[in-house]
Amino acid sequence: MLKPCVAILGSVSLRAVNQRPRDVQCGVGSLILPRQRTASVSNWLGRWLIMLVASTSGVFAWGADAPSQTARPIVIANPSRLAPQPLAATRTPLGVPNDYKPWIVRLRDGQLMIVAFCFGGIPDTKLPPGAPYREHAVFWRSSDGGRTWSEREERPDVRGREFALTCLSDGTLIMPCQIQGNDAENESGYTYSKLFRSTNNGQTWTEQRIGPEGFPEKASTSLDWTPLELPDPDRPGNTMVQLGVAMQHGKDAAASHVFLWRSRDSGLTWDKSLKPDTQGWSDVDGFFSQSTTYRTVTGALLHPVRVDATGPHWKLPAFAEPKQRSGDQDDRSMLWKSDDGGRSWHKHATDGRFGSYGEMYPRFLRLQDGRLLLTFTARSNPTDGFAIGLRALLSYDDGETWDFDHDRLVIGDINIGKSGGGFGNTVQLDDGSLVSVHSYRGQDSKTHVETVRWKL
Repeated sequence: MLKPCVAILGSVSLRAVNQRPRDVQCGVGSLILPRQRTASVSNWLGRWLIMLVASTSGVFAWGADAPSQTARPIVIANPSRLAPQPLAATRTPLGVPNDYKPWIVRLRDGQLMIVAFCFGGIPDTKLPPGAPYREHAVFWRSSDGGRTWSEREERPDVRGREFALTCLSDGTLIMPCQIQGNDAENESGYTYSKLFRSTNNGQTWTEQRIGPEGFPEKASTSLDWTPLELPDPDRPGNTMVQLGVAMQHGKDAAASHVFLWRSRDSGLTWDKSLKPDTQGWSDVDGFFSQSTTYRTVTGALLHPVRVDATGPHWKLPAFAEPKQRSGDQDDRSMLWKSDDGGRSWHKHATDGRFGSYGEMYPRFLRLQDGRLLLTFTARSNPTDGFAIGLRALLSYDDGETWDFDHDRLVIGDINIGKSGGGFGNTVQLDDGSLVSVHSYRGQDSKTHVETVRWKL
């Protein structure tokens, strides 16, 4: 094992660093890394190596005890259309241990805001019997494009988990989330979803529960993470907001409890009457559940549905199941498409395959150059040889085709253990720079939040 910390000065060339470890050649010496197979790459890169690259000074620093990760690059696994050289990245740690599952949004004034959730430091599975468990939001803000961030802002009044942020064209923030059945602030005793709304950049929030009206008793309601602004068919020249709503664990009731809520006042009130045709889809997770929706340039809607590892749709034809099972972390995604604004849906292409086992939490971002960036999480059994965590891919035809085998941008690759890595998303700044956010589990067995500033 390499001992921390080796620093080599001189000119640097990094040869063919992609999904296999290679020799790193440095100007006054060579640091020879083991040529291990794919299954060991995460150990090589993720568990006990942190690379700091300062391109202007020609310095490499290695070792798990390195004091900072601020220049560890983004590796391109199995490059094809992209150049094989790693992408320079600036990484900034945020928050405190056990902050988890962040989401970033660009506000109307250009500022950036991140939301994550926290739970007081002790997971619900480790609390003493009878001890209350609570989850709520925590925020950070940046006014310089993610170079620096505000102090951590903990908000016990914004209760829930897995928050997602969307900024509408008028500046209104819409923030779906879920509250667990065992949360001390949840008087119902069962899990359901909520929708927060802010008209002052998140200084204050109003809250709306999803259900129980319109759903079976004790329904675990669910939401799409990304409300869309669409042309309003009833008001030419105007837009409306559309948000997918469904239920988890719905069984026979799942197909009849899928809705598209529509708002013409930026989420203040909703018309809940539209029931889309989802071809009778029923799975453990709802059709709109821990998912996102993207509107293409031509107006089609793309929507990856989460497919549960214990459900009837999970097995991929002609693909072996993962050798190591990891519960719901083995869930996968299935891409659906609508050509009529969401009123009816069909599987994209032949069977809707969208990645492999364990690849989920998709988020779309149309880049300034027209390419479509997909940020997603390799949550178990990564196919690229790196530790679980945040990944990204590019589509060159606005999401019509995807190549999950090549040009995988490995944004997060240092997760320790079987859970905790990924979840985040990406935004683009006016200068073309990208800012991603994700979480990972460290050597302390706790989750940590990190931003990554980079450029394609």
